[in-house]
Amino acid sequence: MSGLFSCEPGDVVAVGTAGNRTAAELLDDAGSVAAALDTHAAGEVLLVCSDRYLFAAGLVGAWLAGHAVLLPPNNQPATIRSIAAGSQVRAFLHDREGVPDGVHVGALLGGAHPRRGALPPPERHIVTVTTSGSTGAHQRCPKTASQLFGEAAVLAALFGIGRGARVLSSVPPHHIYGLLFGVLLPLHAGAAFVRESPLHLESVGGAVESLHATHLVSAPAHLAALCAAERLPPLQRAFSSGGPLLGATAQALRARHLWPVAEVFGSTETGGIAWREDADGPWQPFPGVTASAADDGRLLLESPFLSPASARPFACADRIAPLPDGRFHLLGRLDGVVKVAGKRVALREVEERLLALPGVQDAAAMASVSAGTRGTEIWAAVVAPGWTASGLRDALAAWLDPVTLPRRLRVVDVLPREATGKLVHERLRALLEEAERNGVLELDPDVERAMVGGAGEDVRELCVTVSPDLLYFCGHFEGRPVLPGVVQIDGLVLRQVRRLWPELDALRTITRLKFKQLITPGDRLTLRLTRESAGPRVSFEIASPSGTCASGTLLFRQDEART
Repeated sequence: MSGLFSCEPGDVVAVGTAGNRTAAELLDDAGSVAAALDTHAAGEVLLVCSDRYLFAAGLVGAWLAGHAVLLPPNNQPATIRSIAAGSQVRAFLHDREGVPDGVHVGALLGGAHPRRGALPPPERHIVTVTTSGSTGAHQRCPKTASQLFGEAAVLAALFGIGRGARVLSSVPPHHIYGLLFGVLLPLHAGAAFVRESPLHLESVGGAVESLHATHLVSAPAHLAALCAAERLPPLQRAFSSGGPLLGATAQALRARHLWPVAEVFGSTETGGIAWREDADGPWQPFPGVTASAADDGRLLLESPFLSPASARPFACADRIAPLPDGRFHLLGRLDGVVKVAGKRVALREVEERLLALPGVQDAAAMASVSAGTRGTEIWAAVVAPGWTASGLRDALAAWLDPVTLPRRLRVVDVLPREATGKLVHERLRALLEEAERNGVLELDPDVERAMVGGAGEDVRELCVTVSPDLLYFCGHFEGRPVLPGVVQIDGLVLRQVRRLWPELDALRTITRLKFKQLITPGDRLTLRLTRESAGPRVSFEIASPSGTCASGTLLFRQDEART
């Protein structure tokens, strides 16, 4: 496939439940896409596909037709519509059923006269990646063929990925990390990528086993959830990026599943910078990358993956402590150290102290300047079933000066992260501000009663009114708000199970999970929980007057010390 890909025509490049595809089929399908795009003036093609094969066909097809591909920061409908209306967007390609805008990539495949042509030269702009907006407004980052395929070549060589490898990614391809590791790296290496993006423990394990995946591309939160599995099929390596990976997560994956985990540090603007396998050790720059420090500790970067127009060295927003051998310790962002009442506070330290507490699953801290006389304050949101805000604050008091403790601290069901695991700070601020105004973050029961079950069964029935002011309806979805499935499971079912039976150990898996009806603002729900014989299994059903909304079975890890 030209000089950019190492695939031979008969090599399988995509595997999945929708069918395997070869390199020759990919070029034919990309040619059909290119033929359909030939009538459009040069510009950008907005591409949003969850099926990686259709994404690759749209990507290469746009290149063959002389276009650059525009990738959105997320796949929310309002974001997509706004970007699609841009003056430089010539076409919108997607794989969403029933979407009136744009063209489904699948409808373009199999054309009688596919367009043939050369893939783009190294200096050509081929992709515009949009930053997630985690620290501000979305920014457009144009990438050349040399940047993207140069990095893919370095990654393939460094991690020994070649023919026969199969790469499974839980990160969508419109993110730079998912694009590089989940699509371009396999194509360059003559390997294959998995078309789907499984997230849940059972689906990841099933995909690894049935599709013979050798590598997993994921994010810290996804990997932490996989630690709950008793055993998953072996992998040659898992990759993590998008946020800090806890050492305990890496150790658990290595001990329980025999997965070595490589943590990757980089950004949309810079590309990959460094990697490490010891989650608490120093970072090793990628080949060709040099990291040094300015007087204030700012990371100064020399890299072949930077834009040709970037200043050299490129000044990053992170602080490092360089080591004599070229490696470095990452100290956090420059904007991550603030003064509270005259005392310096590292936001990362607040997060790490919270994450070190037993049962804390995720944490984020931010600085806020008060409109009153209090000056700068620390705010924090924590995913910590069984904890209260006051309990967390008391635990932090053993480590932090009282004046630097988070003034606003909320226990939440989930943090606002992108699919890559990157925290979106504006959404975090909105979450904490909304919680301060009305506190509508919880789905609390109006009525609770014990029921008569079978032999040894403990059955509880709870009636819940879904508040129209619940924070999770914001942006999900515009014009027709529905309660996300993750909130139904984590914010309602698991929250009540933990409250009713706190002796249950960590959640191991969810089976027979079904979502049958939407839950909307103002719905009156009945949650029925059935625990079998004081054991580790709890079945649930969420129902509205019109029928079952969701159901499934939770299996918790058996704590032998309690049995």
